[in-house]
Amino acid sequence: MRIVLISVWTTIFFIGCRHDSSPDTSLFSVEVVAGVRSVHNFSPQLGNTPGVKLELIGKIGSQDNEDEGKVLFDPVDAARLSNGDILILEGRGCAVKRYNKDHKYISSFGQKGQGPGDFQSPFLIKLNPDRNRIYVGDDKISMFFPDGKFEDGFIPPWIGGSSIKEQYRKSGLAALSGSRVILPSDPSRWRDSGKPELLSIYDKKGVRLGSFGAVRQYDNPDLTLNANIGFFTSDRNDYVYIAHAFQNKISKYSPDGTTIFSADRPLPYEIKNEVKAVVFKSGSIEREFPWPSVTSVAKGLSIDHKNRIWVLTFTKQPNKYGVFAEEENLTACYKFEVFDSSGILLFNVPFPNVRFDQFSIYDDRIYLIESTNEMCVYEYRMIERN
Repeated sequence: MRIVLISVWTTIFFIGCRHDSSPDTSLFSVEVVAGVRSVHNFSPQLGNTPGVKLELIGKIGSQDNEDEGKVLFDPVDAARLSNGDILILEGRGCAVKRYNKDHKYISSFGQKGQGPGDFQSPFLIKLNPDRNRIYVGDDKISMFFPDGKFEDGFIPPWIGGSSIKEQYRKSGLAALSGSRVILPSDPSRWRDSGKPELLSIYDKKGVRLGSFGAVRQYDNPDLTLNANIGFFTSDRNDYVYIAHAFQNKISKYSPDGTTIFSADRPLPYEIKNEVKAVVFKSGSIEREFPWPSVTSVAKGLSIDHKNRIWVLTFTKQPNKYGVFAEEENLTACYKFEVFDSSGILLFNVPFPNVRFDQFSIYDDRIYLIESTNEMCVYEYRMIERN
């Protein structure tokens, strides 16, 4: 394996890519490994100073209201149209509800069913780069016009299995230009071959156009399956970003699937993706099985209006179900790590002490989706540091 350390070139490259002050090169290093640029961040460029403050605008959804438009039934994701209208996807409600920028209910579309434009158990809503198409991820991928009129859809080859299937389904959906979408590849395409096919690109009819994405192989195939789960998204220029859920790795790919960079950062825990012996009980019978054990690193990522990469990172390890106890202060459990488009860690942003299941970013807004207790969506505005 060829490794090239980069020194002077690093400074020149990043000054050319950044239009503000040049980065402090003592806070990261860059090397080229097998032709791929790897960025090793030692500390944020702003140290302990958050580059952005999150200001709560309000929340959408109330359980104590008779107005159906103000009640959310199992919100699972949120998106924002170009005019500021907010779209909220209801999982068990099988509908997309639309609100204006003042959180006033406007309309909804979708219903539970098997027909075109119907939903069964939707989990993701995404917009294409021009924000003139809405994509909803379910057991099928459905595409709508902004007014909710159904346009097209297809049934993707979802990953098989039980609990692992849910993790892969909910890891992401990226909507690209030209009515193309990116979905997780079925592991049968890469688990044994080791080919870079973590993600696959499909056209609007469901024809697979290609695959890309590096896969880390382990001796145990079940561990390979678990450890390669990642959250992914795309920017307005069709570049694709992956934050690995159980690896210290953030990657960027060009529209044609070429790796642009791989980045890591310091973590307050050791990553131990390994196979452990676990005892399962059934009545009086106990049996020991080898079971994949993975370290939780990231819970999601998104891109903001300045093309910065926001990764929600665990600062401590959750329980075996991947969550924290009710009494936990979530500000101490997560943090937003914000990288520039070249993989340099710029700053950290404290996470609000708000229960949530998923988050999304559009423009300068962050939406925290809480689908269990409050059944609401919190909207925050990014206030830039002076």
